[in-house]
Amino acid sequence: MWKQAKVIALEKNGKDPKLASSYRPISLLSVCFKLLERVALQRVSPTVGELLSSDQVAALTKHIENGFQQKLKTGTVFLDLTAAYDTIWHTALLVKLSRCTEPWFVQLAELLLRKSYFRVHMESSTSSWHLQKNGLPQGSVLAPTLLNLHTNDLPVTKCNRFTYVDDICCEMQAKLSDERSLTSHMEKKSQNIAGDRG
Repeated sequence: MWKQAKVIALEKNGKDPKLASSYRPISLLSVCFKLLERVALQRVSPTVGELLSSDQVAALTKHIENGFQQKLKTGTVFLDLTAAYDTIWHTALLVKLSRCTEPWFVQLAELLLRKSYFRVHMESSTSSWHLQKNGLPQGSVLAPTLLNLHTNDLPVTKCNRFTYVDDICCEMQAKLSDERSLTSHMEKKSQNIAGDRG
């Protein structure tokens, strides 16, 4: 019962209400489920802190300022992964977690993700129960951390990468702007991201 989510479909402002993409799904999860997630997040935070930078916005800002002091131009491309939470492949995520976190956390993540069910509530209508085969539940306490860990192993290129959840910034600095180099590295990153998400 802890893994049964009630999904509320909230209409986005200015969107066509006849289209499914015009709604934002919010998962209402069991209080016990969220409490267990908070305990797990508190225990795994030291490990995650070693793997991920805590403030990517501040790091990017400082990097740009340092480049400016050295009279370097900074080129950036910002990516917002579409439906990032909804398209995470559970198997790939668990493999990645097994490489960087302790076994107990991998087992707990698998327990929380596998065989989870949801049903959608929209106005007075309610759907039947559906198995959540992919993705992370919106509203999950652990979801942002799991997504950060999932995108943390993007391939190394000449671009510097600043990542927070489903927002990725690729950055390059040079005395003269090199748009071709930036474009080629962006294409490589995009292909790898698409491959990881199945």
